Amino acid sequence: MKKFVIFFFFYLFANVNADDKIVYLDIQYIIDNSILGIHYKSLIKNIENDNKTQILIKQKQIKEKEQQLKNQKKLIKEEEFNLKIVELNKLVKKYNEENRNLKKMLINEKQKYTTKMLKIINPIITSYVEDKNINLVIEKKNVLVGIKTLDITKNILDLVNEETNKKKLINETQ
Repeated sequence: MKKFVIFFFFYLFANVNADDKIVYLDIQYIIDNSILGIHYKSLIKNIENDNKTQILIKQKQIKEKEQQLKNQKKLIKEEEFNLKIVELNKLVKKYNEENRNLKKMLINEKQKYTTKMLKIINPIITSYVEDKNINLVIEKKNVLVGIKTLDITKNILDLVNEETNKKKLINETQ
């Protein structure tokens, strides 16, 4: 009898929720593959390349000073050599600090662009959900198994690309 009550309860619960429309989407895929997302990635890549160039120049300067110091070791007094070692250590410390700051700046830029993307994507998703009478949208990474027809990622990606072209969002960000 107990099994029958439990079965009946689950059957009743399943019928109540059967009308609920639940879908899922991959928001990271939309951010990475939309026209605007690709544009933002290229901007970040340019910043990354500029940072890399700056870092390589500083590395080269440090290596040259280090090599000069090695070559002068036997030619100069020990006191002068120690002073130059202190200068080199200061240069290395400054390099490490600049490198950390450049990495932080790059992380901040990525977060800024992701936030901009989400501000554009969220109203599109909300409008889509209201138009299609969807009750719940779940992030795809949290779905263990689901049929492909419940995946609205492609639909939202198309809408985001339409919005980008319609509002000329790429021209505004340059």
